[in-house]
Amino acid sequence: MHCSNNLKQMGLAVHNYMSQHREYLPPGSPGAATHGLFTYMLPFLEQQVIFDELTLNGSTFIEPHRYTPIAAYKCPSYPAPDVMRGKTNDLMNGALCTYLGVGGVIRAGVETVPSGSGGAMPKNGIFGWGFNRKANEVIDGLSNSLAMGEFVQQDAVGEFSGYPGNVRPWIFGATTTSECSYTFRVVEHTINAPLDRIADGVTFNYLPFGSFHPGGAMFLVADGSVRFLSETINFELYQALATCNGQEPEGQLP
Repeated sequence: MHCSNNLKQMGLAVHNYMSQHREYLPPGSPGAATHGLFTYMLPFLEQQVIFDELTLNGSTFIEPHRYTPIAAYKCPSYPAPDVMRGKTNDLMNGALCTYLGVGGVIRAGVETVPSGSGGAMPKNGIFGWGFNRKANEVIDGLSNSLAMGEFVQQDAVGEFSGYPGNVRPWIFGATTTSECSYTFRVVEHTINAPLDRIADGVTFNYLPFGSFHPGGAMFLVADGSVRFLSETINFELYQALATCNGQEPEGQLP
């Protein structure tokens, strides 16, 4: 219930953002090392004071609020501290976010943004790299397009095992050089897929959504509703829901 309420709050924040920005949704990852989705939702989550203290044109890695937890950004079932400190890999340090935007699906003929080690990113999701989606561009319909989901992925062994694994601070928008997004994921794998970033060669932008809830994960639909999707959901249907302009006949929520 608490996790569902977090996503409902973020859904309301997204819609209030749209009301004040000519029906544009918040940006996903505007560019390397910049602020992204979770920063731009702050004023609509009663966090205007924190938002006003951020330097939007500066690097997120040196922001003082990097260690400020935002309650709505962490599912209570995630058994790690709200704030990570002292990790050797500094990208793991900060106030964590266990939700990410849905960044579409890689498909033949779909325009993508080239990326380095992170993997190419499509332009068919609610959120993406370097653009703001407008509501009327969601031609599959807001009620049939996934906007956000839970993300708690960690490897079984190695640097990205244990906590926080591949979960990152809410304040990060993207890495500095390799165009890895910290605000959305591309749906290339099933929910809770037992994959290792290194051992299975899964690029960062394609790591799977998932949760510590049994059997699936909570997702925010672009119309503001929240649904629990089973990890056994038909994968073609799951990918259809992850695009907002694919016009797939199967893209209806179960």
